[in-house]
Formats: sequence, C-alpha cells, structure tokens
Amino acid sequence: MTEHTDYLQTIKSVRETNSFVKKLLEKNELVNFNVDLTQLDRVVDYVANTIRGSFPTEEDFLKIPIHGRWQHFEVGEIPRISKLIENEWSGLDNMSICKKLIDIFIVSVLLDAGAGNEWEFEENGVKYGRSEGIAVASLHMFKNGIFSSDPSDPFKVNGSALAQLTEESLAKGFQVGPGNSIVGFDGRLKLLRTLGQTLCSNQTIFGTDGRPSNIVDYLISLPDTKKVSGVFTVDLQQLWWCLMTGLSPIWPEEGRIKVEGKTIGDAWFSKAKSREVGTGNQEEWKKVVTFHKLTQWLTYSLFLPLQKYGGVKIEHAELMTGLPEYRNGGLFYDFGVISLNKDALDLGLDRSKRNGSDESIPTFTPESDVIVEWRSCTISLLDMLLPLVNDKLKVTGTKYELSLPQLIEAGSWKSGRLIAKELRPGTGGPPIELEADGTVF
Repeated sequence: MTEHTDYLQTIKSVRETNSFVKKLLEKNELVNFNVDLTQLDRVVDYVANTIRGSFPTEEDFLKIPIHGRWQHFEVGEIPRISKLIENEWSGLDNMSICKKLIDIFIVSVLLDAGAGNEWEFEENGVKYGRSEGIAVASLHMFKNGIFSSDPSDPFKVNGSALAQLTEESLAKGFQVGPGNSIVGFDGRLKLLRTLGQTLCSNQTIFGTDGRPSNIVDYLISLPDTKKVSGVFTVDLQQLWWCLMTGLSPIWPEEGRIKVEGKTIGDAWFSKAKSREVGTGNQEEWKKVVTFHKLTQWLTYSLFLPLQKYGGVKIEHAELMTGLPEYRNGGLFYDFGVISLNKDALDLGLDRSKRNGSDESIPTFTPESDVIVEWRSCTISLLDMLLPLVNDKLKVTGTKYELSLPQLIEAGSWKSGRLIAKELRPGTGGPPIELEADGTVF
C-alpha cells in the first residue's frame, strides 16, 4: 500500500474527500443534479416530525439509539436479540454475549446490501423485506448453526463454516424460490465464502478459530487501549483499521476502481472531484471520493454490543459520517433538494427501459457518476441537516441535542423510507434504482 491508498481507506478520508460537494451544492454546480436548497426546510420539518412521532419528548431523545443493526433484529417490536440473551445465553458472562452478538452482527451487516423490491422473509406468518428481512433471515441462519463449525455451539460464526457454505444452505436461509428472488444472491454467497477464507487466514485479528468477534480480544490487547474502572477505551481509528484491513480481501475487485494498482473498496472516481482538482492534475488519488458504506454501517452496528456487553468505550466516534445509501439519499431527492438534470435523467430512464424495469424510475450502476455524486451529496447534506433539525427540535446546546447517528436512526433513514412509500406506494423503492451485485449498498 502507498501513503495515498492507505489514506483513502481511512475513516477520515470519507468526510474529507467529499467536503468539496458542499460548495457545489450551495452554488448549484453539480455535474448530474440540479439543486434547490430552499427545499431543505421541508426536509427539516418532515424529519423533525418523524422523530417526534416515535420520541415525543426531549427526555425520549436520550433513548434514541445510534443507528445500527440491533434495531433491525427487533423489527415488528419482537425483541429477538433480547430473548436470546435472556434465554439461550442466560448463563454466559457479558464478554461472551458481546462476542456472539458481534459474530452475527458482522455477518448480517455484510449481507445487508439492498435486497430489491420483491424479496421477503416469512417468520411465523409475517413477512419482512429489505434490511429488516435480511436481519431476521440471518439471525435464523445463525440460530440454526449454519455459520458455526462447533457442533456444541450453534451460536457462533467460524471462518471454516462460512468458507464451505453451500448455495442450497444460503438459498434456504433466505427462503429464495419462485417469486421470491433476492437481488445479488450470487454476490452475497461469494462474499460470505470469501469472508470465511479471510477469517481463517488472519489469525492475528480473528484468532485460531476464525471468529469475527475475536477482533474484540485483539483490540483490548493493543498497547494503546486504556482500561479504567473496568472499561476499555478504544480509538475508533483502531477499530476501523481492524475492519478495513481484516476484511479487505472480501471486497470484490470486479467493477471497482484501482488507485496506484490497488483496490480500495467502496471508493470511486468523481467527475465533479476531477473538475475541482483540475483536468491537468495527473494524481489519480485526488479525483477519488470514498464512502466505505458497509464498513461504516458495520462500525456503527458494533458500537452498542461493544459498549453494552464488552465494556468498551469508543473514542473519536465523531469521525464517522452519515451513511451514503438510498434511504438517506432518497430523502433529499424526493423532497426536491436535488433532482437529476435532463441528460442524466434521460440516461437513467433509457437504462430502465432496456432492463424492462419501471420506466418512470431511472436506473444506474454503482460506479456511474450519477450514483457517486448522489452519495457524495448525501454525506454533505446529512451534515447540513443535523444542526437544522436540532434547532427545529429546540435542543441545540442542551443534553438532548441529537448526534449524527441518532439523527440517521430516528430521522433521516426512517424519513427516507416513509416518503418513498408515500410517493411510490407500490414498491416503497428509492427514486433512483441501483443495478446492484449485493456487495455495495
């Protein structure tokens, strides 16, 4: 790795490589989108009302969890994780519980790219789709032991089991069948198998038994990790490094960019960024924007089990950004803050027509400049939205002030889904469709 590619894999790079977009939004000078920031007030009102709908009082704001996978496992107001902890895991100590949670959370998050509009998972007669459906499906697979190589303990994940995962097992786990196909099935299967091989090959981080959760043991053994009154303090950038380094082999190289000969994950060339750095600039790395969405989603999701059961406090968590995915991004599109310009819209609608999909919804691939710019805008707009929503809720500067991951959890992500359902009741899908392989978002 070079200094440049090392940088592009850091969490700091995400906000920094996308920071140029704020100026373009303010000047309406994006490549693929028109901008109307006067519509941001409508977004603020909608998001504030969404938050108040679930958390009516300021005291309730203190109960808003940070955005993470835990809440998806509890869909339908069924405390699936809590029941596991209280029943099957009742005799375990907190660290053992923490590690089991991290095992399933890592696998479930890595499976959690968009499932498409058709797929559903049925549990006790109730059907769940999208992220929550994948969460519930993965939890059942975990409970059934298909991720474990230990016959005496189904509730763990071992690299050797993942590496040998069969197509039949995963298809059965997802209830895939006629009329119930999941987008990117082959990509998900390949990702899990590669994850298994990766867990087995990196014993430094994942131990001799190749468990994802052995990352906890590694983190608390680091010389920089401090322990005071039974609480370990871990720097976010150490956790991030473990996830990016430890999991880097699982990210596909096909369809991904290379910088100085290296694949760097969820990072892409941006026409707007290239324009900013100057057409004569030959340094490719300066034309790249980084998102690392699944790694960020995974990191956010690990905060709660680490803090609640692992006795781990995360320092510098503010380096994390809003997640650049279609719910957060769709929120700003559906309210008209950004809208595709004619050339981009025609391109996307033509692709939808050729694909035989909904001809009123434009479609693009993950590497297309439209999607890259949309995601860059999402990061910047979420940073802009946070203080505006706190002002609207009249909690700025108080102990009730929302953090960015709380805003995403109770406000923007949920609002993005709600407005999508209002505007497209048939599918509830995003305003821009993505041709995905199950490994991006």
